[in-house]
Amino acid sequence: SQGYQRRVREISYYEIYMEKIRDLLDPNKKNLSIHEDKNKITYVKNVTERYVETADQILELMSEGKRNRAVAVTDMNEHSSRSHSVFQITVNQCNMTTQQK
Repeated sequence: SQGYQRRVREISYYEIYMEKIRDLLDPNKKNLSIHEDKNKITYVKNVTERYVETADQILELMSEGKRNRAVAVTDMNEHSSRSHSVFQITVNQCNMTTQQK
């Protein structure tokens, strides 16, 4: 609506593989855990969050995370991933007149 601006603020990308959560933007972060905040919103504790401003930056992070995914050969596909990935985009909206989020 008029007077509001939306901005992508942060990106996180992780996979669930063999019942473990692994950060795809920092592969050294393994076995992360899911938590719930006081508003009943779930989140992955200690997952990497990268701030972005452009669509090109988002695509770059998608490529980076894709390279870090766990893959194994299956009968269906030579490069099949046996994991589920979550690419999370957090978008904030701000009233540019009042600066209220």
